[in-house]
Order: sequence, then structure tokens, then C-alpha cells
Amino acid sequence: MLPGRVVTTVSAAAAQAIEWYARRASGVFTEQDQEQLIGWLAADPSHLRAWQTLQQQLNRSVTPLVQQQAAVHALCDAGYSRRRMLRGALSLGALAVGAQLLTLPGGPLHARLRADLRTSTAQRRTFTLDDGSTLQLNAQSSVDLNFNPRQRHVQLLRGAVQAQVRSDPARPFVLACPWGEVWLDSGRCLLAMQASQPQVWALEGSLQLRTAHHNQHLAAGQGLAFDGNRWQDLPSHYVDERSWTRGLLEVHDQSLGQVIEHLAPYHQGLLHVSTAAAALRISGVFTLDDTRVALAALKDVLPLRIDTWLGVWTRIERV
Repeated sequence: MLPGRVVTTVSAAAAQAIEWYARRASGVFTEQDQEQLIGWLAADPSHLRAWQTLQQQLNRSVTPLVQQQAAVHALCDAGYSRRRMLRGALSLGALAVGAQLLTLPGGPLHARLRADLRTSTAQRRTFTLDDGSTLQLNAQSSVDLNFNPRQRHVQLLRGAVQAQVRSDPARPFVLACPWGEVWLDSGRCLLAMQASQPQVWALEGSLQLRTAHHNQHLAAGQGLAFDGNRWQDLPSHYVDERSWTRGLLEVHDQSLGQVIEHLAPYHQGLLHVSTAAAALRISGVFTLDDTRVALAALKDVLPLRIDTWLGVWTRIERV
């Protein structure tokens, strides 16, 4: 293989599907890009098949491509854009659109495909840990575990998790996210970092929230939200992150954009909301387990037009 070149046996449609996925995951994907994607999907039946197969592959656990740390450094070199790295990871070693993906811890796909515990689209699942504690993961959520004789450590990588903690006096239970750690000896707590407002809740018993700057005690029933700089009391307008454990989405004076972000982990296919529609405000309780019903309920109370193409792309616009 020549330096700087990836050799693959994927079909043209598969390669294009990989390219589209990398563009979507790059963090810069405009409404015009969305329209071009749906046009590509509609242009040829092989495009839709390739896209659906790629989506299925992304929900499976695969063997990491890279075993040497030097290879990880090479892929993460500053010369590689995020989009180029994702495209390379998706393309390398692919057959049809079945692909082995870059999934080492800390890599761009580890949280989705190689985390210790994870859920897929529209899936909530409860896991029992070695110490008898349980973790309930929301849809499209994942955690890594590190249990040793001194500590039980759970790292939330994406989504949301509810922990029912069994007492172990010799080992505190730590539930961590990028903005702090939740410490407790026993009880039940919830940590969510979905959408743009991470939350932590003490549901049974008390806990201690530890950050780089301060520690804070929470009694049962108390919750905090992270505003991008610090943890603080929940505002009057918020998404109640506790509701997903019951299969519901409870929102208080939220933008439609926030609502759609919380429905997306339960929706099969692409879900896109226009800027004008995203700014609409709403309060209510919606089902998570059937996003079609939830979207219909939103359309009943808001001035919306909802169109779905090919069963894989749904566009929501204000009318």
C-alpha cells in the first residue's frame, strides 16, 4: 500500500455512503448538504441499500483496526481533519460497506462501538454489574467500566445512565463525565449529557458532585444542570432527564430543537429540523418509544410541516 493512500474493495455506492457519513459526522453539515444527501439517496436504489447497510454496520461491535500506539498517533496527527480521519476509518479494510472501524479507547468511534456497555437506537437496557449494582442506559448511550479493589468507576461516554448502587464500604462508586464526578456509597442517581444541558440527579440517598473547582452535596430529589461553565440549579425551562427511564420525554418551555435532539436517539434514520422550526417553544410529555407518534403530537400543537423521504430522512419545517 502506498503511503497516504487507502486501498479498498468497496463498491462506488459504498464508498459514497462512507463519504456522506464522514461529512455528517464532521460537525459541519448544512441544510444544503442535507438536501444533497437526500438527492443522492433518491438517485439510485443502490445508494439507499449502501446507506442502510452502513447504518447497520455502525450499530455492531467490530474488531479495532489499529493495535499499535504509533498508528493511533498517525491517524490523530494535526494534518488530518476530523472528516478525513472519519472517512479513512470507515473506508480502511471495508468489504462492501461492511467495515472494521477505528474503535480504540479515545478514538472517534469507541463510544459507539467498543465501549464496555452500550445501547443502540431506540434501545434502553439495564446491566447488572459484578458488585450487584445496576446501570440503566438510555438509547444510544455508552459507558466504560473500571472496577478495582479501591474504587468502582463508571465513565459516561455518551447519552445518559441511571445507576442503582449497592453499598460497598471498601469501594466508593464513582460515575464520571467530562465536567465532574458523582461519588456515592449507595442509592440511586442519574447522569445525562444529552443535547446541550448535562444534568445530574440524586434520586435515592445523597451524593457528592466533585469538579476541579469545588464539591457539592445533593440530597435525594435534587438535581443540577451544567451551563457550559459550572453546575447550577435547574432553570425553570428544562428537559427532565429522569423521564427517559419511563420511556417518556418531559419538557418544560423548551425549544423544539432541544426536543428533537432528545427524540433522535430513538428515531430510525435522519431527523432534521429547520432553524425556524427549532426556535419554537413547547412544554409537554411525549413518548420516546414511537417517534412517529411523538412527531405527530408535536405537529398537532405547533405550526409544523413534517415530510419523510424513503423512510430514512425526516425534515421538520415551520409553516
